Amino acid sequence: MNAFYDKKVTCLFCLDSFQTKRIRTRYVRVKNVHSDFYTEYADNLINPHLYDVDVCPKCGFASNESFTNHFSDAAKQAVKEGFKGWRNQDFGGERTESEAIQTKKLALYSAMLKQEKHIVIAGICVRLAWIYRLVKNGEQELRFLERALQQYKLSFEKGDYEGTQMSEVKLLYMIGEVARRAGDKEEATSSFSRVIQHKYRQLEPKTVEMAREQWYIIRNSDQVS
Repeated sequence: MNAFYDKKVTCLFCLDSFQTKRIRTRYVRVKNVHSDFYTEYADNLINPHLYDVDVCPKCGFASNESFTNHFSDAAKQAVKEGFKGWRNQDFGGERTESEAIQTKKLALYSAMLKQEKHIVIAGICVRLAWIYRLVKNGEQELRFLERALQQYKLSFEKGDYEGTQMSEVKLLYMIGEVARRAGDKEEATSSFSRVIQHKYRQLEPKTVEMAREQWYIIRNSDQVS
């Protein structure tokens, strides 16, 4: 049996239906999980990271499972204008890393036009950084880590992560870890400390332990230098 199957998807914007590839779970083999939750897979082509964005071939709007289906009138107009030059492109087949990058950039563009929550935009940016890590493009990885950090911080400030799968403890951890990877030790140390001291730390002991480990990494690197 093939590792891939076709899934029918409805575009959130134009409501057109199309098919896109998904990977059967039993074919996915995890190799390693990084401290920012990037998952390495044994086979780079059988990689769920390449297929987490759906791109409508008709209108171009791209989304992932974090997008809401609500569009304000202003957002509808912005998306319509933003994609008025779209020429039918189909990303519904098996994807290369380069094609996955294209789909994620379309999702980022769509999210900005739609005025999605900062937490959604941050998630797209960090996943773009992951793909660039996969293809060993450190410059672009750093670029999107920095954009993710900005959006995660805005999400925390505005509280738009509330009601999503992202808890405050995990969001603070992600701010710390993305900041650490982006070279902002001060932000990283501050955020990890807030995780370690959080009033709900008992509810997420694994995340707290990860924050403690990363805090020690920063402290030890400072002592060595």
